[in-house]
This record gives sequence, structure tokens and C-alpha cells, in this order.
Amino acid sequence: MALVVSRPIFREEALRRYSDPSRRDSKPLLISGGWFVLLWALLALLGAAGAALALVQVPDLTTVQATVTRYAASPAPRLDVTAQMPQDRPVPHPGDPATVRLTGWRRPLDCQVADAGGAVVEAEQLRKRFGTAAGPARLAVLACRISPGEDGPTLVRRAGQAVVRTGTVAAGSLLFGGDA
Repeated sequence: MALVVSRPIFREEALRRYSDPSRRDSKPLLISGGWFVLLWALLALLGAAGAALALVQVPDLTTVQATVTRYAASPAPRLDVTAQMPQDRPVPHPGDPATVRLTGWRRPLDCQVADAGGAVVEAEQLRKRFGTAAGPARLAVLACRISPGEDGPTLVRRAGQAVVRTGTVAAGSLLFGGDA
């Protein structure tokens, strides 16, 4: 069976313009092979970066108010720090790392979550107990190591901020504000 084409592919006017010697300078725009490969490589690179932002997980850190509530000298010197975890944030897991910066203290304390907190405590109760409150929160207990030569008892009741890991999120959600 033979294929019969009833109309030409190109318009006659276009063929006439292209074949006119006075218009030979206006040839169709073409991209050379090297640029074409470079553009495709750039597109592949952008696609790979987008996939990495969607797939790579990074720690989700929360900065909260914290107060030193107890000093224990044995078995190793440590401070118990109560962190006010907002009720709308995920609960940290026991053993998760945390960092505490106390007001007027020279260095941050390395801590671990000892107790992730239970019921939500109302802001008024937090103000009575700690003197500050950003809103209703769970009280997580952080166990912080201190050096034997440091005067731990003087740090009790000192306030500051704790940075607590509350899970992981896609790297792209931090850049573009997506939901975690």
C-alpha cells in the first residue's frame, strides 16, 4: 500500500522565502553540538541536585529554653537540664544528642536526652517553675557531662538555650520551606 501525501510538509511561502537569494542570511537558528551537550549536562546536573535535596536527610534541630535543675557528682559529674520542648515539635528520643549554652557560662555543654518528656505543661506553670515560658511545652531532661574540675553546684538554676535533635527532614524542605 503506497502512502499518498496530499499536502506538502512546508508552506509554499516559507519555501519561497528560504530559497530567495536576497534572504540567505536569515537561516534558521541552530545550536552547535557542543552547546547542545553542555545544555543537556546542565539539565542533568540540576535534576541530580533536585533529587539529592529530596532524598538526603539532615538533622531537624530545635532551639528551646533550658534550665539546670540538678547536679550529680557521682558516678561522673553531670548536670540535669530541663528543656522546654514546644508541644508542636516532635518528641526527641532518649540518647539523642543535644547542646546547651548557659547564660554567663564559657562553653557549651554536650548532652544527651535522658527523658523525652511526657504530658504537656501549661505556660503559666512553666513561668512559676522556671521563670520563663514560650508556651505550652513538654519537659525533656538532658544529661550533660561536665569536667571534674568545674563547679557544677553553682550552675543549678542557671538558664540558657538547648539545641535538641528532634528527628530528620529532607534537605530541600529546609531550603524551600516545605513541611518536614
